[in-house]
Amino acid sequence: MYYNRTISVTENMNDSITEGLGDNSKSSEGLTLQLRFHRTTFEIAFTCVTFTVAFFGFVGNLVTIGKIVRDSKYHTPTFAAIGLLAFADFLSVTFSSFSWLTNIWMLWSYGVEITLISMFSSYIHVCLMSAVRYLITVHPLQSRQHLTVTAVCLCSLTMWIFSGITVTFIRQIQLNIDDSSIVDLLVIIFIPLTVCSIIITLHVKKIRTLRSSMSVTDQAQRRMNIVVTVITSIFVLFNLSLIVNYTLFLIYDYAPSQCLVCQKIYFYYFYVFMGCVNVSCNPYILFLSQFI
Repeated sequence: MYYNRTISVTENMNDSITEGLGDNSKSSEGLTLQLRFHRTTFEIAFTCVTFTVAFFGFVGNLVTIGKIVRDSKYHTPTFAAIGLLAFADFLSVTFSSFSWLTNIWMLWSYGVEITLISMFSSYIHVCLMSAVRYLITVHPLQSRQHLTVTAVCLCSLTMWIFSGITVTFIRQIQLNIDDSSIVDLLVIIFIPLTVCSIIITLHVKKIRTLRSSMSVTDQAQRRMNIVVTVITSIFVLFNLSLIVNYTLFLIYDYAPSQCLVCQKIYFYYFYVFMGCVNVSCNPYILFLSQFI
């Protein structure tokens, strides 16, 4: 799958720039947990900053989950969706940060698949959050009857199952064809594009409904616009960096060059950093937006 290829090729390219470690380091690399970026001052700073972002995401998601579970006043469909998104982001930031910044994928054979499942689940839980807010706003009477915390939780469970099946299915496709490059590129373009389309479409319909309601102020509409804009912008930046990152891989396969190696490595740094930001910021944005 493209995730495996991205990690392995970037590791080789990084070795060519930093002139490698010694033979002893390379021989023991697959036996112990090691940082992947630690050979220069920039790499050490990058690793520290990215792990710090991941740590705040880890804590923020965990605190959000605990607050929603323990406090009964947050046992509503909206906060249930926020808590379930926080759970997906919690797993995603945990597995992703270690997969991107360490060699854990060499020590744990299922690490990549679990990372992909958690990331894909995080994607579609953002859609669940948007759908819940849309239904409560546009169809309030029907939502009071049918949109319950149990219904939201069951929908989340279905999404986790769907994520597992989808990742397994895509994985099998990669194994059964000789050149999976184009399929990989289509996947990393199609999924983010679908998620963004769903979020923006539901938000636009919700805003149109709110404009016809006298009970909703311009400030409330502006707040919702800001929240959606921030979340979508971070999501788009992360996925654009992923697309550019993989496109450079394809170009490098056909026309390798030292200049392209440097560009690829720095795009990979940006991709990893934005990935951690993407799965770390949602609890702060969504939870705090309820009180602004």
